Amino acid sequence: MRLFSKFHIVCTFTVVSILLSALYLGSQRFYYRRVGVPNQQALKFQPTQSFDLRLVVFGDSWSDNNAKEFQAITFACHQENLAQTAKALDGSYIGSVVDNAELSSSTLSLYRAPLADFRAQAAQWLAAEAEIIANMDEDALHERRNRTLVVVSFGVWDLWNAIGQDYDHAAASINHSIEVIMQQLESLAQSWGNDELKMIMTLAPDVTFLPAFRPLGDQRVSQHQSAVRLVEYWNRQLRTLAEKWKKATTVYMFDTNAFLADLIRDRQLYEAGMEEEEANGLGKNQDPGWENVEDACVENSEQSVVTSAMKPCPSPEKYLFWNQMHLGQSAHRLMGTEVFHGIEEMWLQ
Repeated sequence: MRLFSKFHIVCTFTVVSILLSALYLGSQRFYYRRVGVPNQQALKFQPTQSFDLRLVVFGDSWSDNNAKEFQAITFACHQENLAQTAKALDGSYIGSVVDNAELSSSTLSLYRAPLADFRAQAAQWLAAEAEIIANMDEDALHERRNRTLVVVSFGVWDLWNAIGQDYDHAAASINHSIEVIMQQLESLAQSWGNDELKMIMTLAPDVTFLPAFRPLGDQRVSQHQSAVRLVEYWNRQLRTLAEKWKKATTVYMFDTNAFLADLIRDRQLYEAGMEEEEANGLGKNQDPGWENVEDACVENSEQSVVTSAMKPCPSPEKYLFWNQMHLGQSAHRLMGTEVFHGIEEMWLQ
């Protein structure tokens, strides 16, 4: 089904590259975060009345984008991002999970105030959207839904919080989270009526790749295998959900884990002087020409806002990771490009 004109294709590429891939680096000098403040009343979410193309994002800190410089896009695209990030009591930054009920008391104690989980994000958006569409006729509703892409991107913080848990207990928690995702997808699908819900879902990356995993040293060595198994289990369950779910929905599943692994392998093969024979094989290290795929550009994991007194790495665009828990600008650009080409085949041709 052809969804958008050429005008909207360019628009989609711009928004997906910036918003979906959570472009944390507005530039090499400025880095923005939407940060929860304790005891602050949440602002009422207000969807737009009209738009040419809309991207609605539910997710964690890997999807939270509040870069003001990129809000004003040249084309008539609209973003509604409900993903959240908060500053913990220890100064680090924490992202949303699927269900806050799965967080341990020790983890919850790190939060200044609970972040909106998937259920809360979906409820907030559905309530606000219902007010906007209350007086629309069927043609207007159909047009509105047909020009909306929904993104669901959770898993990083769910899996990070599971590190160190008994495997069976963590797997049971994952099963519950997948059930909650299903419940919220059902709610979203019901709100779409008979129209096709176009959804982008992201698989979770291997959290052992993150720079934050290494500083703990021997404490995490014995947990590495378990963490990898949990990532694989999460992604397997999420794929199964997407394959079985047929609520008049088209789902594009982006394999974040394979994407990240390829970026790391590209640099490693290049360093070893090896190159895959395929035309697009790994080992060339051409774009962006990685200098580091292991360490964070900003070493202080508590620093999520670049200040004039702070000195990041010399070439942020050549570092795979921005800080201990998040990708850098080049990785986000590449991710956005790959996602765009994926949805182009499904919805834009």
